[in-house]
Amino acid sequence: MKDHTIIIVRSLPEGGRKKEKFTVPLQPGATVLQGLVHIYDTVDSTLAFRYSCRYNHCGLCGISADGRPRLACKTKLETTEEVAPLANLPILRDLAVDRTRYYSRFKGMRLYPEGDAAEPLGHLVEESLHRNLMGCLECLCCVASCPSHSLSDVSFGGPYLFVKLAQLHLDSRDRTDRRAQAAEKGLARCRECKKCRCPNGIDLHGALEALNK
Repeated sequence: MKDHTIIIVRSLPEGGRKKEKFTVPLQPGATVLQGLVHIYDTVDSTLAFRYSCRYNHCGLCGISADGRPRLACKTKLETTEEVAPLANLPILRDLAVDRTRYYSRFKGMRLYPEGDAAEPLGHLVEESLHRNLMGCLECLCCVASCPSHSLSDVSFGGPYLFVKLAQLHLDSRDRTDRRAQAAEKGLARCRECKKCRCPNGIDLHGALEALNK
């Protein structure tokens, strides 16, 4: 079995970052997540990273692989040289980022279907774009790829929020003006940009177009 050397960008207790090399066995079809688990289990149990399902269902294993936001459970170890935490999000330690600070800026936006209080929501009629957007794993890789997002600028929602708002806008049961919410959270910045990317095939640009119509 061959070995593979991977560089991991880690955080320092006193602040800042360092790059550390690890050598891991390269099994056929091995993913970056498998490499991280091997390092944690056999080399350095202080390495911090997140994952749950291992099979592209939870969205927790978002990382930056060679400068691109990816899911560690889907990214091939053999073709990856450097792993770092997702950009645009506060780092807790090593590859683990703090999602709560990003989510906290959406308090009060009621990101759930709102119908007539006197009647049940009823049956959902789902179109193809809506079905695609509902596959969002909330990995926040789109936020990491967004050139307009900033931790200090709470006025801009970012692509993840716009996906959530488009999901609700396309939900035939929802009665809240999601386009107005998107406009308030800076949707106009995205009209000429569209540089955000999803490693899992979510139609981010379709979401933006649905909210712009």
